[in-house]
Amino acid sequence: MGTSFDELIRDLRKFEGRKEVTKQLRAEIRKPIPSVRAAIKRRALATLPKSGGLNVWVSRTKVTAKVLLTGRAAGVRLKGGRNSSGNRSDVRRIDAGKVRAPSWGRRGRDAWHSQQVPSGFFTEPATEVDQWRKACEKAVDKAVEVIRRG
Repeated sequence: MGTSFDELIRDLRKFEGRKEVTKQLRAEIRKPIPSVRAAIKRRALATLPKSGGLNVWVSRTKVTAKVLLTGRAAGVRLKGGRNSSGNRSDVRRIDAGKVRAPSWGRRGRDAWHSQQVPSGFFTEPATEVDQWRKACEKAVDKAVEVIRRG
């Protein structure tokens, strides 16, 4: 890759056809998202506890991606979430290795306990995918080419 992502963002500010370039850049960066979703699902099914169906339930987590091309936080943000009965589930906490569960089936206010589970079902697959890095490099190179041609 000839230029960095930061340099591309700086050059884009000056480029008059930046809307079309950023649209193409976002589309290129989003291409590996289905494979990332599949990797997260596979990891959840393989590593989380099968008894009680936690692995299947967590594997159905909705994963969305947001491509940010401005500011200091330029990059791709993945967000996972799942609705449980009544509220939004804390997928981030499950990824950290902690799950809250009802004690012996009771669902009263003080009848819950914390349980340790293997951590990283979400974060590890998202960072391991080489396709992601290659897609970003390819997208940046294409955008730089368009900007240099004018």
